[in-house]
Amino acid sequence: MKYDWLLFDLDNTILNFDKAMIFGFEKTINDFKIPFDENHFSIYQKINHQCWADLEKGIISQDRLRTLRMERFLDHIDSTHNPIHFSETYHENLSAKIFWMDNAKTLIEDWSDQFNMTLVTNGLKEIQRARLAKSNLEKHFHHIVISDEIGVAKPHQGFFDHVFEKIKFPERDKVMIIGDSLGSDIRGGNDYGIDTCWLNMNGQIAPDDNVPTFTIEKLEELRGYLL
Repeated sequence: MKYDWLLFDLDNTILNFDKAMIFGFEKTINDFKIPFDENHFSIYQKINHQCWADLEKGIISQDRLRTLRMERFLDHIDSTHNPIHFSETYHENLSAKIFWMDNAKTLIEDWSDQFNMTLVTNGLKEIQRARLAKSNLEKHFHHIVISDEIGVAKPHQGFFDHVFEKIKFPERDKVMIIGDSLGSDIRGGNDYGIDTCWLNMNGQIAPDDNVPTFTIEKLEELRGYLL
């Protein structure tokens, strides 16, 4: 077998986080009776993306991210709602319903019988743990590593050091990370010296300094690189 360990990202690799985010955001807007505006979600997306980019760069902490993105969003729309309460409600709504990536549920079930698998995710623990429980994914992975629980996020070396300690320090050429993010999954794996598989569903082009070992458009294509 080519790989002793497969490291799977969660969001937009196994579970469809984009759909969950739309569902959770729209429900939260309704819960707080904020008048509908079709631009609200795109505004939040930009703010959220910048906050996560700052987290990956080490500019802000995950504790700060929890409320910062909602502080900025509510300020942008001139709302006086409490950002802490708004954030907590959004987090509950975000994990209230599970959306799967295409064929991911069946594929993960099949692969868990054949491979040693660890789930590696940048995320807030209360959200990710709730989503994992609802999806029943935990039983398919030997380990679950959530950045918020260990205090360091992908792509930083400390995250991968923690993962390798969990999986008992295999040879790095026997480990592959699979994920959709060039910035966290592919950059982190490349810098750590393990193989990387980029789930590139949008026809993006990887930069010359961060080229994945493999690129797939659908998760089922991964099967061809596993044995």
